[in-house]
Amino acid sequence: MPNSFKIRLKNLSFTKKFILGGSFLTLIAVFLPWYKDIDKFNTGDIFLGITGPLYLAGVIVLLAAISSFGIIFLKLLNKPVPKIPLKENHFHILNSGLSIFMLILSVSVFFHHKFGINLIDKNVGIGMYLTFIGSGFIMLGAIMSIKKSDVSFEQEGNLEPLINLNSEEERLAQNIKPKEQNVKKEADKVKVSVQDSIDEFTDDIQNTNDINTNDR
Repeated sequence: MPNSFKIRLKNLSFTKKFILGGSFLTLIAVFLPWYKDIDKFNTGDIFLGITGPLYLAGVIVLLAAISSFGIIFLKLLNKPVPKIPLKENHFHILNSGLSIFMLILSVSVFFHHKFGINLIDKNVGIGMYLTFIGSGFIMLGAIMSIKKSDVSFEQEGNLEPLINLNSEEERLAQNIKPKEQNVKKEADKVKVSVQDSIDEFTDDIQNTNDINTNDR
């Protein structure tokens, strides 16, 4: 089948594969242990990303990962993609940034000395590390995709000439036209001056002839 899912996945750009893999990793990591603790009675608890007192942060990370994964996966299935108010790459950056912010917030609260005052040991689970890595992959892939689109040679473009000949000709014509008018005015002045000189010379000759005639 020429347009199968495997072929579309194979033809998917490297940056989109980066985002797809990062969002899938984040989806899995949310259901893995994020942190565990041991109290003074030597009993402990292990909390997944969507459980425990900080479950809401895990839910937000899960929704962000689902949205980034879903957009690319729907395109692979040739299904219509819901409209989003941002460009796709910017949307992925927003999701990954939100996820990283939630992770930092969860870690800062969990390791605060007033969080669980009876706890004597606190540890970060594998799920937290993988979520950080997956969110980082999403952000990195989106940034690389933006950089690639800025310098892409695949899109057809138009080469603009360094000099616009039409505008240059119009500019020269505008510059020449006043000069021609000035030259014409100067030529008219010279013509009038020459004509006046000829008329004066003719009048002088006529006056001389009249004088000679009277003398005779």
